[in-house]
Amino acid sequence: FLDHHVQLWRYIHLWRLKFKIIMHKNLDDFTSKLTEQLERNYITLKPDWIIDHICYRVSSEEKYVELKSFFLKDLLIESMVSDRLIASFKLGVPIDVLGQSISVLELPAPKKGKDTPEGYEHIEIVCTETFEDLISLYGHLKLDKKGLSKKINPELEIELDTCSIKFHHQTLESVIEYEKSLE
Repeated sequence: FLDHHVQLWRYIHLWRLKFKIIMHKNLDDFTSKLTEQLERNYITLKPDWIIDHICYRVSSEEKYVELKSFFLKDLLIESMVSDRLIASFKLGVPIDVLGQSISVLELPAPKKGKDTPEGYEHIEIVCTETFEDLISLYGHLKLDKKGLSKKINPELEIELDTCSIKFHHQTLESVIEYEKSLE
């Protein structure tokens, strides 16, 4: 029994180590591409803008369940959004993106019938600028304004080549707290 337990512990430990290595390599690749695309599009993150959270997409339901189980102890909430589950986690160890420490990870299950490459997809920024000011500032870029009609925490998205940036006025954690208070 003890030998089986040790083997299981080793398997779990190696799986977690492999996952951490993959996540960090993907993060380095994402940050590099994001930096290049920000520079190419003349987007400068203002000092008072807070990168609130980062989104990691998965390609299958199985991978969603696997990664969710990896972060389960850090789960803030799992909700049904647009016919698929989205889990949000408060990371025990924050990750660094563009010089900011991010402690919240968003993990959406893939949308049915949509091919989703695995990896980091976007960052979400909390800012004080109005959406009108952001539209004026970045109107020359591809903007997705659908999120402006959200009742809770509207958003404006700048779509770049391989990633995107979403702007909000509230942190994801404060939105989660509010939604939990409604239950």
